[in-house]
Amino acid sequence: MSRKNCAILGLGSNLGRKSENLCHGIKLISDFCDIVSVSPVYKTQSLLKDDQDSYFNLCVAIRTNMEPEQLLHTLKEIERKLGRTNNGRWYTRVLDIDIIDFNRTVYKYPKLHIPHQQMHKRSFVLYPLMDICPEYVNPESCLSINSMVNIIKDDLGIKRLGAVVWR
Repeated sequence: MSRKNCAILGLGSNLGRKSENLCHGIKLISDFCDIVSVSPVYKTQSLLKDDQDSYFNLCVAIRTNMEPEQLLHTLKEIERKLGRTNNGRWYTRVLDIDIIDFNRTVYKYPKLHIPHQQMHKRSFVLYPLMDICPEYVNPESCLSINSMVNIIKDDLGIKRLGAVVWR
């Protein structure tokens, strides 16, 4: 039996029925991964601070037999299946799924850098991550989750909304 990899995914949505989009994404991920834990949902304004509708975000801890690049490809297929179109960076989306961490190791591929390079600046990643993994330490910067939360310059008006029911 092969050893399962541990990963943390960040999911976000700001189009349509955002909570349902997140739940549907988790259900599709559970088809090929073991879901270890799911954070509460958090609401923030857009990174661009424009007139986009607010974002709902959460983190999911998973176990998978996939390697990082295969996982990324499969997650992008889920995004497309749920109706994501390429509206540009930081613009509206039905569902966005990022690999935040993978085996607490640094990976650098042409289209993928793990841990996620912007996670330390994003309240919508750090707050839900702290809920499911309060002992997390970034393997690249060696900063604890608490340290990263404390140095956020703009929390984008983050508000905890509560749990999602995805099963």
